[in-house]
Amino acid sequence: MDLDLPVPVPHAPARPRLGRIIVLSVLAIGAAVVSWIGDPATGPWWTRVLAWCGAVAFCVFGLGATFRTAEETRRVTLPVVGDSRAGLLRVAVVLAGGLVIILLALTLVRVPIGQLILGGAIIGALLGIAGQQSLANVFAGVVMLYARPFKIGDHVTVRSGPLGGPLEGVVQQIGVLYVELDGKDGRVSVPNTQMQLAAVIHRAPDTEIYSDDPAENA
Repeated sequence: MDLDLPVPVPHAPARPRLGRIIVLSVLAIGAAVVSWIGDPATGPWWTRVLAWCGAVAFCVFGLGATFRTAEETRRVTLPVVGDSRAGLLRVAVVLAGGLVIILLALTLVRVPIGQLILGGAIIGALLGIAGQQSLANVFAGVVMLYARPFKIGDHVTVRSGPLGGPLEGVVQQIGVLYVELDGKDGRVSVPNTQMQLAAVIHRAPDTEIYSDDPAENA
């Protein structure tokens, strides 16, 4: 006898909620116009107040719209790309939008941003040299999230010289700096750069966790 089994229906993509983003964007544009009308340097006192208050209001509303856009980006993309990638998209929107808002606010109050950009580039270079290993792990994590040589729940064996021998376990998390494997000896955190350069062997889900004892591996 044939049974009518329910057919799984794929999740429909979430629709973006743009109401608050539009309102905050309109308020930010209005504050920018008010700030641009004022004169933050040589005009009467009321024009200086107008310029600075407008610039501050532009930052508040602009950053509010940026954070709201980042949250909506994460919410809409979460069912499609997964939690890790959606989180990366949210961070990218916040960083890019926040940088643009701050630069525009400085322009509204007639602050020369050329010297600030040069100083920021020098500071960024110094910080990059100081934290190059951490930055390398971050970039390696981004590459692995998009290349997807393995995913959460995969049973893998990682072979790399710097790791001091093979590591075997189940991938529990692909983070910004580390990949966490749940192996026989417990949870192991492997730097993303080492995982990117290592040879990763996918094993059957029912394979026993690697052991250093040859008798157990026989």
